[in-house]
Amino acid sequence: MNDQSKNIFVYLRRDALAGTVTGVMAVPLTVGICLMSDYPIMTGLYTVIFAGIVSFITYLFRPGNYTGMPGVAAGLAPALALGVSSFGMENMPFVIALTALFQAAVWKFKWERFILRVVPHYLVEGLLAGVGLKIALKFVPFLYDIEHETDTWLNLEREIVIALSIVSFILFVMLYKSYKKRMPALPYVVIMVTSFALSFFLPLPRVAIDSIPFQLSAPLPHLDGMGQSETLFTLLKMVGFALMLGSIDVIEQVMSHVAIEKMDPRKRKANTNNGLLPVWISNLGATFFGGMTNLDGLAKSTTNTVAGAVTKLSNLFTSLVLVMVVLFPSILEHLPEYALGIIMVYSGWKMIANIANVRSEGRYALIMAVVCGILVFEMGIFEGLLLLLGVHAGIQYVFMRRLGQSTSDIIAEFKNTFKPDVQPVLEKADIMQELRVPVLNKWVRAVNDHDIDTLMDLYADNAMMIPAFSSKIRKSKGEVQGLYHDLFEKDDVKVVPVDIVTQRINGLKVDSGVYELIWKSGGFEKRNKLRFSFVIQDQKITSHHSSIEPGDQLSIDCPEAYEETYTL
Repeated sequence: MNDQSKNIFVYLRRDALAGTVTGVMAVPLTVGICLMSDYPIMTGLYTVIFAGIVSFITYLFRPGNYTGMPGVAAGLAPALALGVSSFGMENMPFVIALTALFQAAVWKFKWERFILRVVPHYLVEGLLAGVGLKIALKFVPFLYDIEHETDTWLNLEREIVIALSIVSFILFVMLYKSYKKRMPALPYVVIMVTSFALSFFLPLPRVAIDSIPFQLSAPLPHLDGMGQSETLFTLLKMVGFALMLGSIDVIEQVMSHVAIEKMDPRKRKANTNNGLLPVWISNLGATFFGGMTNLDGLAKSTTNTVAGAVTKLSNLFTSLVLVMVVLFPSILEHLPEYALGIIMVYSGWKMIANIANVRSEGRYALIMAVVCGILVFEMGIFEGLLLLLGVHAGIQYVFMRRLGQSTSDIIAEFKNTFKPDVQPVLEKADIMQELRVPVLNKWVRAVNDHDIDTLMDLYADNAMMIPAFSSKIRKSKGEVQGLYHDLFEKDDVKVVPVDIVTQRINGLKVDSGVYELIWKSGGFEKRNKLRFSFVIQDQKITSHHSSIEPGDQLSIDCPEAYEETYTL
């Protein structure tokens, strides 16, 4: 057992408060996702409770991220609804069991790094935008539904619901924008409390809750009445659907890990592979009570982090809040539809708006993300993503051919993306050199860990940096820190020392040489060799200069790299 288990209760008060707040906002969010997925609400609550407990237990041994909260995912809701309509609710436990087994294989053999190399993250953003549009449009009717329909569409009852929806939506957005960095759960709590109170005085449509007892059964397929060929065809469809569902779940989990890592209050690095462990265990375990798929959702994880969580102990308190809701389901019977509609329409809009994050990747990435969103909305998640992946591969091939690369070179480069990652450490032959360059070695490790706090500790307060591929000279520690923030927005940034020379000049130590900068772009690995020099005084970097090595192939053949890469 590691340090996580030894120090788990150090932050008990903070984790308890954060987990409770997250539990309150998770209630309406889970209800909305269940309705979107065509799953019983109680089943969704059972899933979140179970996933929260599993996430805490695995954190004690193999921590992935530190403040994420798992639960049913909005991004998978349309896919689950498609599964229910295609195979029936009775077969969904078997389908999700297949999904979990696929994810277990991904975790065991660390295949998630290959999936991410094949599917650029901007296509995932587009996929989620398409799903967000589906969610928003599904819940728009909740903003004007009434209990008693009349011959006249616009009547007093509907006018009241519409007025409440408009006022409440404006209030929700204002509260969210004002308090998202301090109290992100506040708008959810305000909307829930006010709608609960109004439901006692106004004729408002309420969420229908089906009582689903917690029962255990084996996740076996139910294919009675089918012929042998039909049974085989249906099983093959289930396997294909499970692979699609598992891939989307893995990709979204990995993308969530990146975001949760950036929010971490202690700037701890997330372990993507460890983060998949509780996902597949929870998914597999949930199949025994008919549960749904889960992952670390950004809405709940953001609330948990901003509310003050430091460890996964907070997940237990979130689960405890949901246990109280399960034990006293009458709480949900007073949740008006319009309040749920506001939360889900806004959630859908946020998924759509996040596509703007792709702008920093350039016009090509933005256009592909938008097209992906449209295709997913019109054709479905699997069909839309698969079609655009084919288009993307064709465009990449034509682009690389225009750069003068042969077909065999392109195929070789594509194969290289599936090779094991280069370990950014010094070779054994450089052990003696390591003893002479302690600051440089700390810098390499901090960059590869994306540890900004450690990096900033290595720089003097008046440090200056002249980075490659930039005309701006960083003249303060704050400006240097800003560059690293930008750098770590890129995918899988690493540095590998190639050659190091150490000198003493007028009492100052100067480490210089060449290192290789490695990152991912569009699913392909990119490399640049850079010359560098560190001027070190009192174990602090006072001057940092780097420039591209003459004759570096990327700088000659791909001038676009100047625009798309932040380089040290």
